[in-house]
Amino acid sequence: MMNNRERLLKQIQAYDFALYDTLLYLDAYPDSREAQCYYNKCSKLSQRAKQEYEQKYGPLTMPYETDNWQWTKGPWPWQDE
Repeated sequence: MMNNRERLLKQIQAYDFALYDTLLYLDAYPDSREAQCYYNKCSKLSQRAKQEYEQKYGPLTMPYETDNWQWTKGPWPWQDE
């Protein structure tokens, strides 16, 4: 049984897979308005899910510019608490 954290990570993975898959499709069909709209929708959903995850459980990735190295503290997303 998945907890909320695991469920949110799976959701992020699904959105990001859909984004990547749509990008591959757009490589072949760059003028597809339907694919572009789908990509934009998945991108927004992915961003929201990532923001929710980071607010509740901490960063998913290392910040690029920071003086605060606290992201190394605590469990990583794939580790059990």
